[in-house]
Amino acid sequence: MDKDQLPFLDSNDPHFQHARALSLSVGAIRRAQGKCSPNDFPVGSLEWHFAVEEFATDVLRVLMGDDAQDVDLPLGERPLD
Repeated sequence: MDKDQLPFLDSNDPHFQHARALSLSVGAIRRAQGKCSPNDFPVGSLEWHFAVEEFATDVLRVLMGDDAQDVDLPLGERPLD
């Protein structure tokens, strides 16, 4: 397989479905809190990079639960409620 080619994503794969549900849930919670989404900015822009980092941090908080205190969070960020 060509190293630049992405592997085939099977939307029926349970792992894909769980990841998609997690992404949608975190996105909905962030939107309800008035936080931005990476989709709100042009890909590659400075704002997009910040939004991706904040989104990924929120995903880690959800996955880690009580261990999320060990995550190095950007200043001013608070956990998902």
